Amino acid sequence: MKNNHDNQRRSAGRIIGELSRAALTYFQHEFKIYSIGHAQVRTLHFLAQNEGISQLELAKQLKLDKSSVTSQLSILERNGYIGREKVAGDARMFQIVLTDKTRKILPALKMIFLSWTETLLDGFDEEERAEIFAYLERMHENASNRLEVIKTTK
Repeated sequence: MKNNHDNQRRSAGRIIGELSRAALTYFQHEFKIYSIGHAQVRTLHFLAQNEGISQLELAKQLKLDKSSVTSQLSILERNGYIGREKVAGDARMFQIVLTDKTRKILPALKMIFLSWTETLLDGFDEEERAEIFAYLERMHENASNRLEVIKTTK
């Protein structure tokens, strides 16, 4: 009976929030030498896999509003990590390209993300790791579905 009561008092949201804050602290520490924040690193990581994407498409893919993406890109551009090139045929649209400065640090950035993942999964065997990712993906899907409902009922 006690175990059931303990499970009811647990909060997945609280634990996820605590993990999120811990990750933010870790990434702020690790990325400080590059003069970029965690949000900009996430954007760079995405751009490394989708170079040439438009700013509008970037906002859609990262599920961020246009002003947040504009702010992030401005910081990255000011610090020399990206460039924006006009799209042929549409002077209002820009595609985002990585600079050599970014290409040089990408391996280090990837290692920082990998290190955090390994920290979180320390002590779990391969089967447990696979289960964790399956559960996290289901939780993400549940959250995305709920947000879609909220958007459509506004």
